[in-house]
Amino acid sequence: MLDQNDRPTPWTILESKTRVKDKWINLRTDKCQATNGDIVEPYHVLEYGNWVNVVPFCADSMELILVDEYRHGIGMPVLGLCGGAVDKEDGTDPQIAAEAAAIREMREETGHQVSLAACVLKSMPNPALQNNWVYCFVAFDAQNVGAPSFDEGHGEFCVTVKRNLIDVLTQISSGELQMPAMHVAALWSAAQFILKSDTLPQSAVPLRDDLKRYLLG
Repeated sequence: MLDQNDRPTPWTILESKTRVKDKWINLRTDKCQATNGDIVEPYHVLEYGNWVNVVPFCADSMELILVDEYRHGIGMPVLGLCGGAVDKEDGTDPQIAAEAAAIREMREETGHQVSLAACVLKSMPNPALQNNWVYCFVAFDAQNVGAPSFDEGHGEFCVTVKRNLIDVLTQISSGELQMPAMHVAALWSAAQFILKSDTLPQSAVPLRDDLKRYLLG
């Protein structure tokens, strides 16, 4: 049940069928044999493309740019980060395509543009049921260049919200603010990047000082 590196060995897929497939999702159902001999069926896997989210700060004020958007899965509006799916048009190299997607999604959802974004986290949204990755970016030079351009035909509508990063982290920690788990991970990864980066822009130095005071007292 362990491989040569003492890691659990993969299951064997005995049968696999596609149940639902469209531009957004591929639902696959497998019949598997676990390494202890158990037959596991049905086992449903959601095949998605990679996702991105971005932690952007206004170039002048260093305010965090968030979006307030209705989320149908939970049936309520949710305050969170800009983000979405990586499209084919974003490129073929996963990392480069993810950065392009993050910059594009922020422009589309908030009307803000950045020239560069740094990847602070690559993680698995739900590896038990999904096969994709999510890339998280941070950007410090966000400029408002116009109105958002929402995807037509998909009900997309976002309200741009600007908040102080320390206030957001405090409210998440206290339970006053609930965000998607991937967004919380991205925010704390961005905070770590801000604290440790050797290439932090001068405009973000006060933000780093605020983080130090918040975390260390």
